[in-house]
Amino acid sequence: MHTNTIYTHPQWQDILAANNLATFEQLWNVQLQAVDEGNQGRGHKGWSVVAIHRLTSPTGPSKRVIIKRQSNYRSRTLSHPLRGIATFEKEYNFIRRYAQLGVPSTQAIYCATRMHNGDLQAILVTEYLEDYRSLEDILDTLPHQDGDEACKQQRRAIIANVAQLVAKLHNSGLEHRCLFPKHIFVPNDLHQQACLIDLEKTREKPWSRWRRIRDLTALRRRTTQLTTRDNILFLRTYLGINHLNSEAKKLWQQVETRRTKHKSG
Repeated sequence: MHTNTIYTHPQWQDILAANNLATFEQLWNVQLQAVDEGNQGRGHKGWSVVAIHRLTSPTGPSKRVIIKRQSNYRSRTLSHPLRGIATFEKEYNFIRRYAQLGVPSTQAIYCATRMHNGDLQAILVTEYLEDYRSLEDILDTLPHQDGDEACKQQRRAIIANVAQLVAKLHNSGLEHRCLFPKHIFVPNDLHQQACLIDLEKTREKPWSRWRRIRDLTALRRRTTQLTTRDNILFLRTYLGINHLNSEAKKLWQQVETRRTKHKSG
């Protein structure tokens, strides 16, 4: 039973070892409470689960990590078009790609795969985003735009922060393909940049304008709490313009047409 260790973050090796989680076997067998029911049904007896786990540190305060485990979850790639590779391996590859392109995203700690009794098993461990909140949670408590000036500024800062992240994503030739508020994490300190998680569906499409429209439509459908004024601010920040021009209006019309068509269908 051979383990293919794809990556271990050097600064986390001692922490993993101190928590008896330095090997695939230890990470696979540790008892964890899943954050949800997980996913099932892909391929042959496929399943995938995610858990949050706190690790003690020999040199500092404890740290939380995300431990993701899966069996027989495969994704096709150009280099593996038939059988594919473990989805978590594909996600790790995109974590690296996002970092190379300077697009803020989750940080990898450990990634490995193995074949066990005919099953392709995979583990991906990433850093927990301390001092961040998902946009999904933020939308429920977004400061009111008719409040005092501090509330207005905070609301604008959150929207602009997200718009800058999405612009960086698309300007780097990437399409997230699952650009939902639950996959966008906004820092409490809005001087820092928001970042993305769940990258395994990403595609590189540097010449395709549809990477913008599909992602923006997916985000628009799930941010109904935003007003027209909010959406104009998002669009201006996303395009890096002070006033809406013909390009901006055309892009938004395409997004709205796609969103309405999907809704009516």
